[in-house]
Amino acid sequence: MRLYKNAVFHSGISEADRFSYLLEDKGRIVGTFNERPEGKFEEIDLKGLHVYPCLIDGHTHMLLSIAVMAMGFNICEITADGVEPKNLAGIGERLRNYADKQPKDAVIACNNYILTALEEQRLPNRHELDDWGGGRPVVVYNIDGHSTALSTAMLRLCGLDENGSGVLSGEENERAQGRIMDKVSSMMSLKKLAKGIANYQNTCARYGICMTGALEGQGDSPKDASTALILKLARYFDIDVRAYLQYRELKRVEPFTKYMAHPRVGGCGDWELDGSCGSHSAAFSLPYKDTGELADCYYSQEDIDALCREADAKGWQIASHAIGDVAISRLVQALEGCDSQTFHRIEHAEFMDDESFEKISSGRWALMMQPGYSWIDKRYLHTYSQFMADDMIKNMRLKSLLDAGITVCGSSDSPVQDMDPWLQMLGMVQFYNEAESITPYEAFCCYTKNAARAMLEEENYGTLEKGKYASFFTAQEDIFSLSPEKLVAVRPAETYYKGKAYKEKSGSLAEFASMFLKKAKKI
Repeated sequence: MRLYKNAVFHSGISEADRFSYLLEDKGRIVGTFNERPEGKFEEIDLKGLHVYPCLIDGHTHMLLSIAVMAMGFNICEITADGVEPKNLAGIGERLRNYADKQPKDAVIACNNYILTALEEQRLPNRHELDDWGGGRPVVVYNIDGHSTALSTAMLRLCGLDENGSGVLSGEENERAQGRIMDKVSSMMSLKKLAKGIANYQNTCARYGICMTGALEGQGDSPKDASTALILKLARYFDIDVRAYLQYRELKRVEPFTKYMAHPRVGGCGDWELDGSCGSHSAAFSLPYKDTGELADCYYSQEDIDALCREADAKGWQIASHAIGDVAISRLVQALEGCDSQTFHRIEHAEFMDDESFEKISSGRWALMMQPGYSWIDKRYLHTYSQFMADDMIKNMRLKSLLDAGITVCGSSDSPVQDMDPWLQMLGMVQFYNEAESITPYEAFCCYTKNAARAMLEEENYGTLEKGKYASFFTAQEDIFSLSPEKLVAVRPAETYYKGKAYKEKSGSLAEFASMFLKKAKKI
């Protein structure tokens, strides 16, 4: 047994609940104490720091995140002075400089392209990418995750039309992502794969994250071998991974369920009901302000009703992407028709109408949100104010959701955004609609006990209590008393997974091979 001492332990059960000693055995908490317990233990001095339960990022796209961390780079950056580069000339220069250092046959993945912050307000076309990338296969992902630009070589690799602009948006974009991901992952060498997996876990540990929800799989990829591979590998990660399979054909999910802690299905991909605001593909009841047009849901009410009923009848937890009020309403109606008591999820859920809000207030479903994106948008991107009806923006809620007893969770949607949970918490304490802002402790709960409930992991994670895993991080700060500016700057001093301090990984092949010496876990 190990006794952790000399720290201020925050259980996370309530804002004020603290203790002075934590006793751990075989990765689980045996007890928490204000006085030193009797007995002989291995004692771990935590040097007077504050200790908190580890965080959970319930909505990531792990395979794509690993690929970007291994084979690509962020082509735009958000700085104190705004977004850089500011125009396509700057984008071209960055891509050219990166490509010149890569092999001639390298696939290049460019993430974090911020369309609405650029002077031209568009994605590059295939001819521009051909020039800047030196003829290499190049894919550029817009920050909203719902529009993509491909070079001619990349279009050819994916079997897509080489004669158009190379820019994909809306449903056309969603139905090509499996083929794109297949090609990106197939060009990832074992060395790069090891590097990407190490970087993914290192990133989690640096932020204090112990578990991620991995929304994986694309229906347009017939075999989707890359998804099967990454989920097999995830069983050996130091962090815990919980998989959500994004296939509408539920028979494709069946082979994975034996590896799951709880059977899960859905997320984005084939389970998306709409797109995004920046790509003008989120389904709203009011037209976009700049075009006067409406975007349709990707599926009819009958289709989503049938799909949800089928998955629910199997006892599987459902997650489904819905951003616009029409899409949210359609999903809520479908989930209302489910008979089981399974705790389902609505992904993003940004712009619900009053009727949906009342139905969601029943507490039957969790909301997996990313308020850090709207924080960035309000200050740098201005997507919402440029494109969306004012009455729709007024529907953005956070405090009202929590006050109604709804399980609200924070997450990153990585690699759409960096995995930084502290940015998401900043977006909560400085919410887009200021009256809907919440406290640092409430924001923290969206990444701990709320997220654990939404992931069906309350017995293991979310708070520091007897019987749960001893997964925690140390920090200099009393997080719950911080100003927004200091909250976003929090970085753990050290992160512990099941009682063991995480050691940053190098990404070597030897390290990768040693991963398989451990016992495989559930995903």
